Amino acid sequence: MRGRVSEDIVADVKRSADIVELISRYVALKKAGRSFKGLCPFHTEKTPSFIVNPERQFFHCFGCGKSGDVFTFVAEHERVDFPEAVRIVANAFGVSIPDGWPRRGGGGGGASKGLKTRLYELHTWATRFFRRCLTDGSNSAHARDYLVRRQFSPDVLDAWSIGYAPASWEALGGAARSAGFTDEELLASGLVIPREGGNGYYDRFRDRVVFPIRDPQGRSIAFGARALDDSNVKYLNSPETPLFSKSRCLYGLDKARDAVVEGRRILVTEGYTDTLMCHQEGVAWAVATLGTALTREHVGLLRRYAGVVYLLFDADQAGEAAVDRSLEVFGDSDLDVRVPALERGCDPCEFLVAQGAEPFIELIDAARPLFEVKLGLACGRHNMGSSDGRALAVDEALTSFAHITNVAKADLLTEAVAKRTGVDREAVRRRLAMLRQKPARRRSEQAVEAKAPNMDPVEHGILRAVLAASELVPCVLAQASLDDFGDSRVRRILERCIDLYDREGDIDLAELSATLQDRELAAIVADIAMSPHERANWEQWLQDCLDRLSERARRAELKELKQQVAEGPDGCDPDALAAILEHHRRRAGKPAGSAAD
Repeated sequence: MRGRVSEDIVADVKRSADIVELISRYVALKKAGRSFKGLCPFHTEKTPSFIVNPERQFFHCFGCGKSGDVFTFVAEHERVDFPEAVRIVANAFGVSIPDGWPRRGGGGGGASKGLKTRLYELHTWATRFFRRCLTDGSNSAHARDYLVRRQFSPDVLDAWSIGYAPASWEALGGAARSAGFTDEELLASGLVIPREGGNGYYDRFRDRVVFPIRDPQGRSIAFGARALDDSNVKYLNSPETPLFSKSRCLYGLDKARDAVVEGRRILVTEGYTDTLMCHQEGVAWAVATLGTALTREHVGLLRRYAGVVYLLFDADQAGEAAVDRSLEVFGDSDLDVRVPALERGCDPCEFLVAQGAEPFIELIDAARPLFEVKLGLACGRHNMGSSDGRALAVDEALTSFAHITNVAKADLLTEAVAKRTGVDREAVRRRLAMLRQKPARRRSEQAVEAKAPNMDPVEHGILRAVLAASELVPCVLAQASLDDFGDSRVRRILERCIDLYDREGDIDLAELSATLQDRELAAIVADIAMSPHERANWEQWLQDCLDRLSERARRAELKELKQQVAEGPDGCDPDALAAILEHHRRRAGKPAGSAAD
């Protein structure tokens, strides 16, 4: 692809770019001698091994081995081709690129743009469209009145491009077609919905205040919209698209990133308006989830920028449930997770409007650790004056972190449980051990049993992990090859999974089934998709399966070597015997040349 791109343009962009400045937009970097160091954005790690060299304008990760220049980084991180990576870097550093660039050989016209490029352009256009409808539209007075009542300033509304979707079935769609966008592009963006019977399309967002959702580079990739009438659906988001996955995005991260990196802390709210008001009142390190619970992907995103995470939940039953879900996804992370205490029935936006930023910051500074909050909730739900109530509180608290794979961390938490409930710590430890055995048994038995007929349980387990958490594809590629899988069905499905992940950065199960073009394989995928996915840690599950796959390969190798010994001309092949001995030494962790057991 590089050969098709004007070398002069690429050279101009590269001269203008600073790799440290650009990567700092994605990764929290710290000075380390003449270089900078941070957590690698391409794989999960706890100790920084990602190095950026400003002199060579080069990055390298000693953990996963990825390396390259500023264009390589953007192409890998954004999953775009080389020309698009050049465009992104050029935009970041104010370098203009001629219209129609790049041009390909063999034809006189400009390159046909890929779908993602067109979707970025469409979302940028739609952001301006919605903004104009709010500020200039004669039918949007009620939307402006709503925002005034919520006490948002004109400057904040303008900076965040808050807009309005007209109460019309075809206002956006018609204007977009006039602007040169196609029905296919509108449908792929999620901005329109097909009419029943296939007779045209209608706008997804109607009579709503619109909040553009941007990626960390500030590009509009989706929209959230709040109803202004008595709609049963108060908030509506864009669907999953090639640009947008709500489980991997945080609203406002593009605005908050610099403040987050500087302070190494981030405030996660549950709503667009909460985050807007935080920024309006000077709390510039606030972001929001997008109508979904926090996921492992969110945790990975947060770890790139911050060390301390504040989870600002509403003080109601839903907020208490959010604490439980958060313990599942943050349990094995090394983040310091804290939960501020709001008064029941008061959301962050209302608190800031009523009391201002100073009391709000005091509330955040007084936040308690996530597990401490959970322990308090557990004790509050049961009668701590009775032995039965205390036992129930112990079980509820322990169950919330029994899944944690870090045994030392889990054991340390038993001290807090014992102290709060008045139960002997050794008894708490024994109860934790019992609770940990139950899910462990499910992992080793039930998960292996939940497989397609006549399918190897280990290979099926790896397939389940990949389909449940597509970001684990690189983990499989790093530790195994397709040749390691004996079942041809698993090989074929995994091969298509890898292709989809390389192309889209995700695995859409419907698209996977369609591309397999095989009823049996599609049935296997459907069976896995329909089976319960109650796992809190697919990464650990996958590693267990990969370890078993590796162990099986070693056993097969040993069997083959033994057979070579037996078939030697004198009944003993010295080379094969030496290989067997070395195999045993590796398994025992002994150095080469030591005596065999």
